[in-house]
Order: sequence, then structure tokens, then C-alpha cells
Amino acid sequence: MNPICRFYRSATPTGAKIIVTCLMLGVLSTVPLWLSLGFGLAGEGATTPGVIAMFGTIFSGLGAAIGALWLVVSWLWRRRAPHSSE
Repeated sequence: MNPICRFYRSATPTGAKIIVTCLMLGVLSTVPLWLSLGFGLAGEGATTPGVIAMFGTIFSGLGAAIGALWLVVSWLWRRRAPHSSE
């Protein structure tokens, strides 16, 4: 099994998985801009990759914030859950 499937099937909290996924998507959304600027498409040719990078990083930041909130809420819920006494 490859490492990506192993990560998503592991016991890692869901919030951490959301954070990692969103940050990876944010980095991947900036790759077209890096490539266009690296190969000399600055100016008018870099507008579309710039817009993709802008919205990709905005949405990945929002997703990472949601993942962090999910992680904190799940941590607090697990901590406050009453223990069964047998």
C-alpha cells in the first residue's frame, strides 16, 4: 500500500488529515504560477496562474482553519466525554 493511502487509513485524527490535505492543495495550486514565472511568462501570461494561485491558497487556508477547528473540537469532545465505569 502506498504511503498516501496508509496516511488516510491510519488512526490520525480527521482534523489533521483535513489540514494536511488542504495545505498540499494550496501548494499544488501555486505550482502553475511558479512554472510560468520560472520560464519567463511574466506579465499578461501570468494572470491566469496568478488567479489560480490566489484562490487556491485562499480556499486551502480556509480549509486548514476548518480542519484545525475540527481537530480542537474533537480533542475537547474526547476529553470531556464521560468514561464508562464498569
